[in-house]
Amino acid sequence: MDSPQYRVFVCTKRRPENAEEGCCCNAGGLDVYQTFQDEIQTRMLHKRVEVRRSGCLDHCETGAVAMVYQPNRNEFSWLPTKLQVKLRRLLFPKRYVYGHLTPEDVGAIVESHFVKGQPLKRCQISTTK
Repeated sequence: MDSPQYRVFVCTKRRPENAEEGCCCNAGGLDVYQTFQDEIQTRMLHKRVEVRRSGCLDHCETGAVAMVYQPNRNEFSWLPTKLQVKLRRLLFPKRYVYGHLTPEDVGAIVESHFVKGQPLKRCQISTTK
């Protein structure tokens, strides 16, 4: 099976509503996830774009959050999954994090990032803390 050209991780972490750090699920993360799924299917991009639910993406204050990156099928495949993820973050920091997302933003992200190959700047957030 071929690896997709893009992977999208949408945070669906659930915290109590009064959590100080915020919560993507309370900010509409599940709706954003479902809208990504629907948009990818509608545009028949499911072979090029894989959408997954994820846990915390470490930008809780800007929820709902999605991260997009271009996987390399064989990179670090011999290592445990958690270690693979940590190495990708350190060695391949070129990933795009979108925040403050609503379902209405998803179509623009799909068109710009996955169809035209240009990340959508208006929804990007800084990944430095």
